[in-house]
Amino acid sequence: MSEPVPCGGPDAGILVRKYGGSSLATVERLKEVAADLRRARDRGHRLVVVVSAMGDTTDDLLALARQASREPPRRELDMLLSVGERITASLLAMALADAGCPALSLTGSQCGIITDASHSDARIIEVRGDRVREALARGQAVIVAGFQGVSLAKEITTLGRGGSDTTAVALAAALGAVRCEILKDVDGVMTADPSRVPDARLIERLSWEEMEKIAAAGCGVVHLRAVEYAARHGVEIVVRSSFHDRPGTLIGAPGARRTGGDGADEAAGTCAAAPAPGSAGAAPAGLPEPQSRYRPLALHVHPAMARLRLVTGDFTLAETWRAPLLERLDPARVVAEWLDVSDGYRWEAWAPAAAFGDLAARLRALDAAGAGTVDWQTDLSCISLAGGRPDTWLQVHRHLDGLRGEAGGAPWRVRADGATLRILLDGAEPGDLPARLHRSLLRD
Repeated sequence: MSEPVPCGGPDAGILVRKYGGSSLATVERLKEVAADLRRARDRGHRLVVVVSAMGDTTDDLLALARQASREPPRRELDMLLSVGERITASLLAMALADAGCPALSLTGSQCGIITDASHSDARIIEVRGDRVREALARGQAVIVAGFQGVSLAKEITTLGRGGSDTTAVALAAALGAVRCEILKDVDGVMTADPSRVPDARLIERLSWEEMEKIAAAGCGVVHLRAVEYAARHGVEIVVRSSFHDRPGTLIGAPGARRTGGDGADEAAGTCAAAPAPGSAGAAPAGLPEPQSRYRPLALHVHPAMARLRLVTGDFTLAETWRAPLLERLDPARVVAEWLDVSDGYRWEAWAPAAAFGDLAARLRALDAAGAGTVDWQTDLSCISLAGGRPDTWLQVHRHLDGLRGEAGGAPWRVRADGATLRILLDGAEPGDLPARLHRSLLRD
């Protein structure tokens, strides 16, 4: 075993790193991460490391909860799910000590992450960090269990799926870290998932605002609340792979956005994406072809989706429906949601079917008088185009119609949702449509 050496001197900069569950899926990977952290310490950093649960631990714990109870109380779920990150933190601290770097593992509550009282979806309201500072002053690396905190009522809370990203950014802000690195099993923020879109490119730099748009569209590389927190507190984030040392994506103050490939700087939202003359979306003969200035930042595919839609003119029934939705639907897993309340009540959400559970059957049962419609549909998919603002959505829609014609005219709906354009499709898989859209709208 290596001789234990304090991790960084008292004047060394604090580096906050967050490792995702796939980066820590096995004990062997934990040891590789410990060796990488030792090298970072040897370069002079004081280390604060935020960890997710190993591999599929969170899903396994959720499955146990469903076996024990048909309706697990959210408080008890928080008590259960917070264990996953604690296991990882303690094991990584052991591996670091074995690598010659003294380390201390802490839960979210032990390092002073104070949240509101919303179980399973809490928000951070304060980070005290006293024990973290004390451990760093003693020359220890600090390993923090992500995704969790404690309410003012001293209840254990969790931050929702992806909440470890928020833990890392919040600690970086509170400690004045030199930067916050989020290490994943991907190279950084890409224009699309390269397993679906072979010509997807790495985005080397994004502003906080641009990354917020990408995260809000459902791209899970960085949690939306983490990006919002970083923007409020001026925390620079680097997203990169835990499996190699290439630079990844820098997220910070506004500036030119640069994509991989030729490395040229480019401004978001300035590339033309008009259909070829004579295509299904082309302008009538004799008229000049208007240029579509719609240039999304990134494309994300959501396969195997389900849709739940509620319609009623009975507002008492709407309130009855609302209670189980707020209690049982995990907002972190909802991809898109729309609400229209005027002379009637219309609500629609798209999410993985598992996120809805048995809500459709429960909501139908609440409608004893048959005064409403509960529309439940599975085997759907969604393509989200994040960021970019066209001169008019009509021009974009015409161009998309041309692409749909080339792809065989599959049924779809198109909805503008803030800074995101959603293409809602029948069928659990979108085929080669994502690659076609990427070539047309996100080309160099």
